[in-house]
Amino acid sequence: MEPLLTVNHLSVRLKKKGTSLVNDVSFQANSGQILGIIGESGSGKSMTCRALMGLLDPSRFLISGEALFKGQDLFKLPSKKLRPLRGNHIAMIMQNPMTAFDPVTRIGSQMVETLRAHQQSSKEQAIASITQELAKLGLDDVPRILNSYPHELSGGMLQRIMIALALLLSPELIIADEATTALDVHTQAVILEEFTAIRNAGISMIVVTHNFGVLAKLADDVVVLHDGSVVEHGSVYQIFDKPTQPYTQELLQASNLKRG
Repeated sequence: MEPLLTVNHLSVRLKKKGTSLVNDVSFQANSGQILGIIGESGSGKSMTCRALMGLLDPSRFLISGEALFKGQDLFKLPSKKLRPLRGNHIAMIMQNPMTAFDPVTRIGSQMVETLRAHQQSSKEQAIASITQELAKLGLDDVPRILNSYPHELSGGMLQRIMIALALLLSPELIIADEATTALDVHTQAVILEEFTAIRNAGISMIVVTHNFGVLAKLADDVVVLHDGSVVEHGSVYQIFDKPTQPYTQELLQASNLKRG
């Protein structure tokens, strides 16, 4: 498969303390496929994603290596050129939906503003697109949701709103950082079906999770992280059926899951 994103020797360190958070991580996300990144809390999953999106404060973090998106190294792009890539080409679904929105602005206003910042559309067209996408994700009473402030909605609803917003921007790559963690079982199933439809539509995804069950349903390839380093990388069948590293074997035993 043709790689859409190739990460080579990514390392992230704290500037002041010199503490290493991500160590020499390499992988590739192929066009039209889902790459799963799995590991325990503190394994470097979210830090890797935030580095790729340019969301780490350069005064605090030192990033080395390269991240080639369609041949462009994201780490070498100035912020002026990186900003248009975010949203239009690479979208990220954040881990904590409760802190992802402006608490003093209604949800509808935030969604319309974001959509119109990336796409040419009228306010009415934006609202129509937003309403349709939210309904697809199983949210009822959309007018009430759009008129609500973030604190008036549950974490699960806010997570689905973030997912809808990412999909509305029609990016080539979506990075989903623990996107199903805050959801109940039924809603999680709806989101996983939507992720499968995204992949079938030709959009690539990186799905970050600590849940092997999510990867069993979605992933084509899997990267296993431990203490900021890649301990195993292979197809989902290889990782589930013939894991070679003791850490991966322990994670699978703990989850009591097998592929298929």
